[in-house]
Amino acid sequence: MDRSAILVTGGAGRLGQALGHLGCTATGRDALDITDSASIRQAIHRSRPSLVINAAAYTNVDGAETETDRAHKINAAGAGLVAEACTAADIPLIHISTDMVFSQGRPDQPVNEQADPTPNSVYGQSKLDGELKVRAAGGHHCIARVSWLFAGEGESFVSKMLAVAKQRDHLQLVDDEYGRPTHVEALAGHLLKLARHMLDASNAPTLLHLGPPEPVNRHGWAREIFDVSANYGGPSPTMSPVPGSTFPTPAPRARGLVLDVNLADRLLGPMPAWQPMSETVVRIILGKA
Repeated sequence: MDRSAILVTGGAGRLGQALGHLGCTATGRDALDITDSASIRQAIHRSRPSLVINAAAYTNVDGAETETDRAHKINAAGAGLVAEACTAADIPLIHISTDMVFSQGRPDQPVNEQADPTPNSVYGQSKLDGELKVRAAGGHHCIARVSWLFAGEGESFVSKMLAVAKQRDHLQLVDDEYGRPTHVEALAGHLLKLARHMLDASNAPTLLHLGPPEPVNRHGWAREIFDVSANYGGPSPTMSPVPGSTFPTPAPRARGLVLDVNLADRLLGPMPAWQPMSETVVRIILGKA
């Protein structure tokens, strides 16, 4: 598979950059604006890709509550325009979505691809609307839902925890919000496996939940972060678990929700564990890498 023949939208984002580092053609908004159908068509005409990965998105979950139109323009309408252009050019599409299309769950009962979405935020609804538009376009596609992306650069849960730990000796961390911490490099590698499968097989699924093994709550991930931090001379505050209601946010968060990744594991193999990658990011931030 020629990775340079894979066109990636949202190339300036963390996932887009990770895909670019793996050899894909990652384009920023100046070269491919997903809210502009002419821009999409021109980019496809220029690069003549074998497959498109739509990683462009409005990702400010709380900001979407007030920037409703912008969130829907990018996450819903933009996704639809990309899908329509891919369908017209007969190009397979991988569209990146989110666990936030769901509003509730139980950590001991992961939510699989057959579950009906129930978003409870503007962001979640905008992403679900994007999924529906991708399906409606009628082309060869796969919607890949992910959660809790992080990277060695830029702001993430890891960087936030280490920053706040420098200022406080004790932290309260939410213990009823769950996810699968997913390093963008691990996700990018898995997306290339999915791309290869879509190009080689006629029976590729149209919806997949992606993520590493061992889901964790925010408190548990923070504990992992600070254990590593302590080993390298960084901050390691004491912690206490609290419910998410302790910290109200403009956009509601799902409680107990975990994506079921069994289908993707069978198709693509398991994604690498998140713990070693989380440790690497901690070391990078502390200057110990």
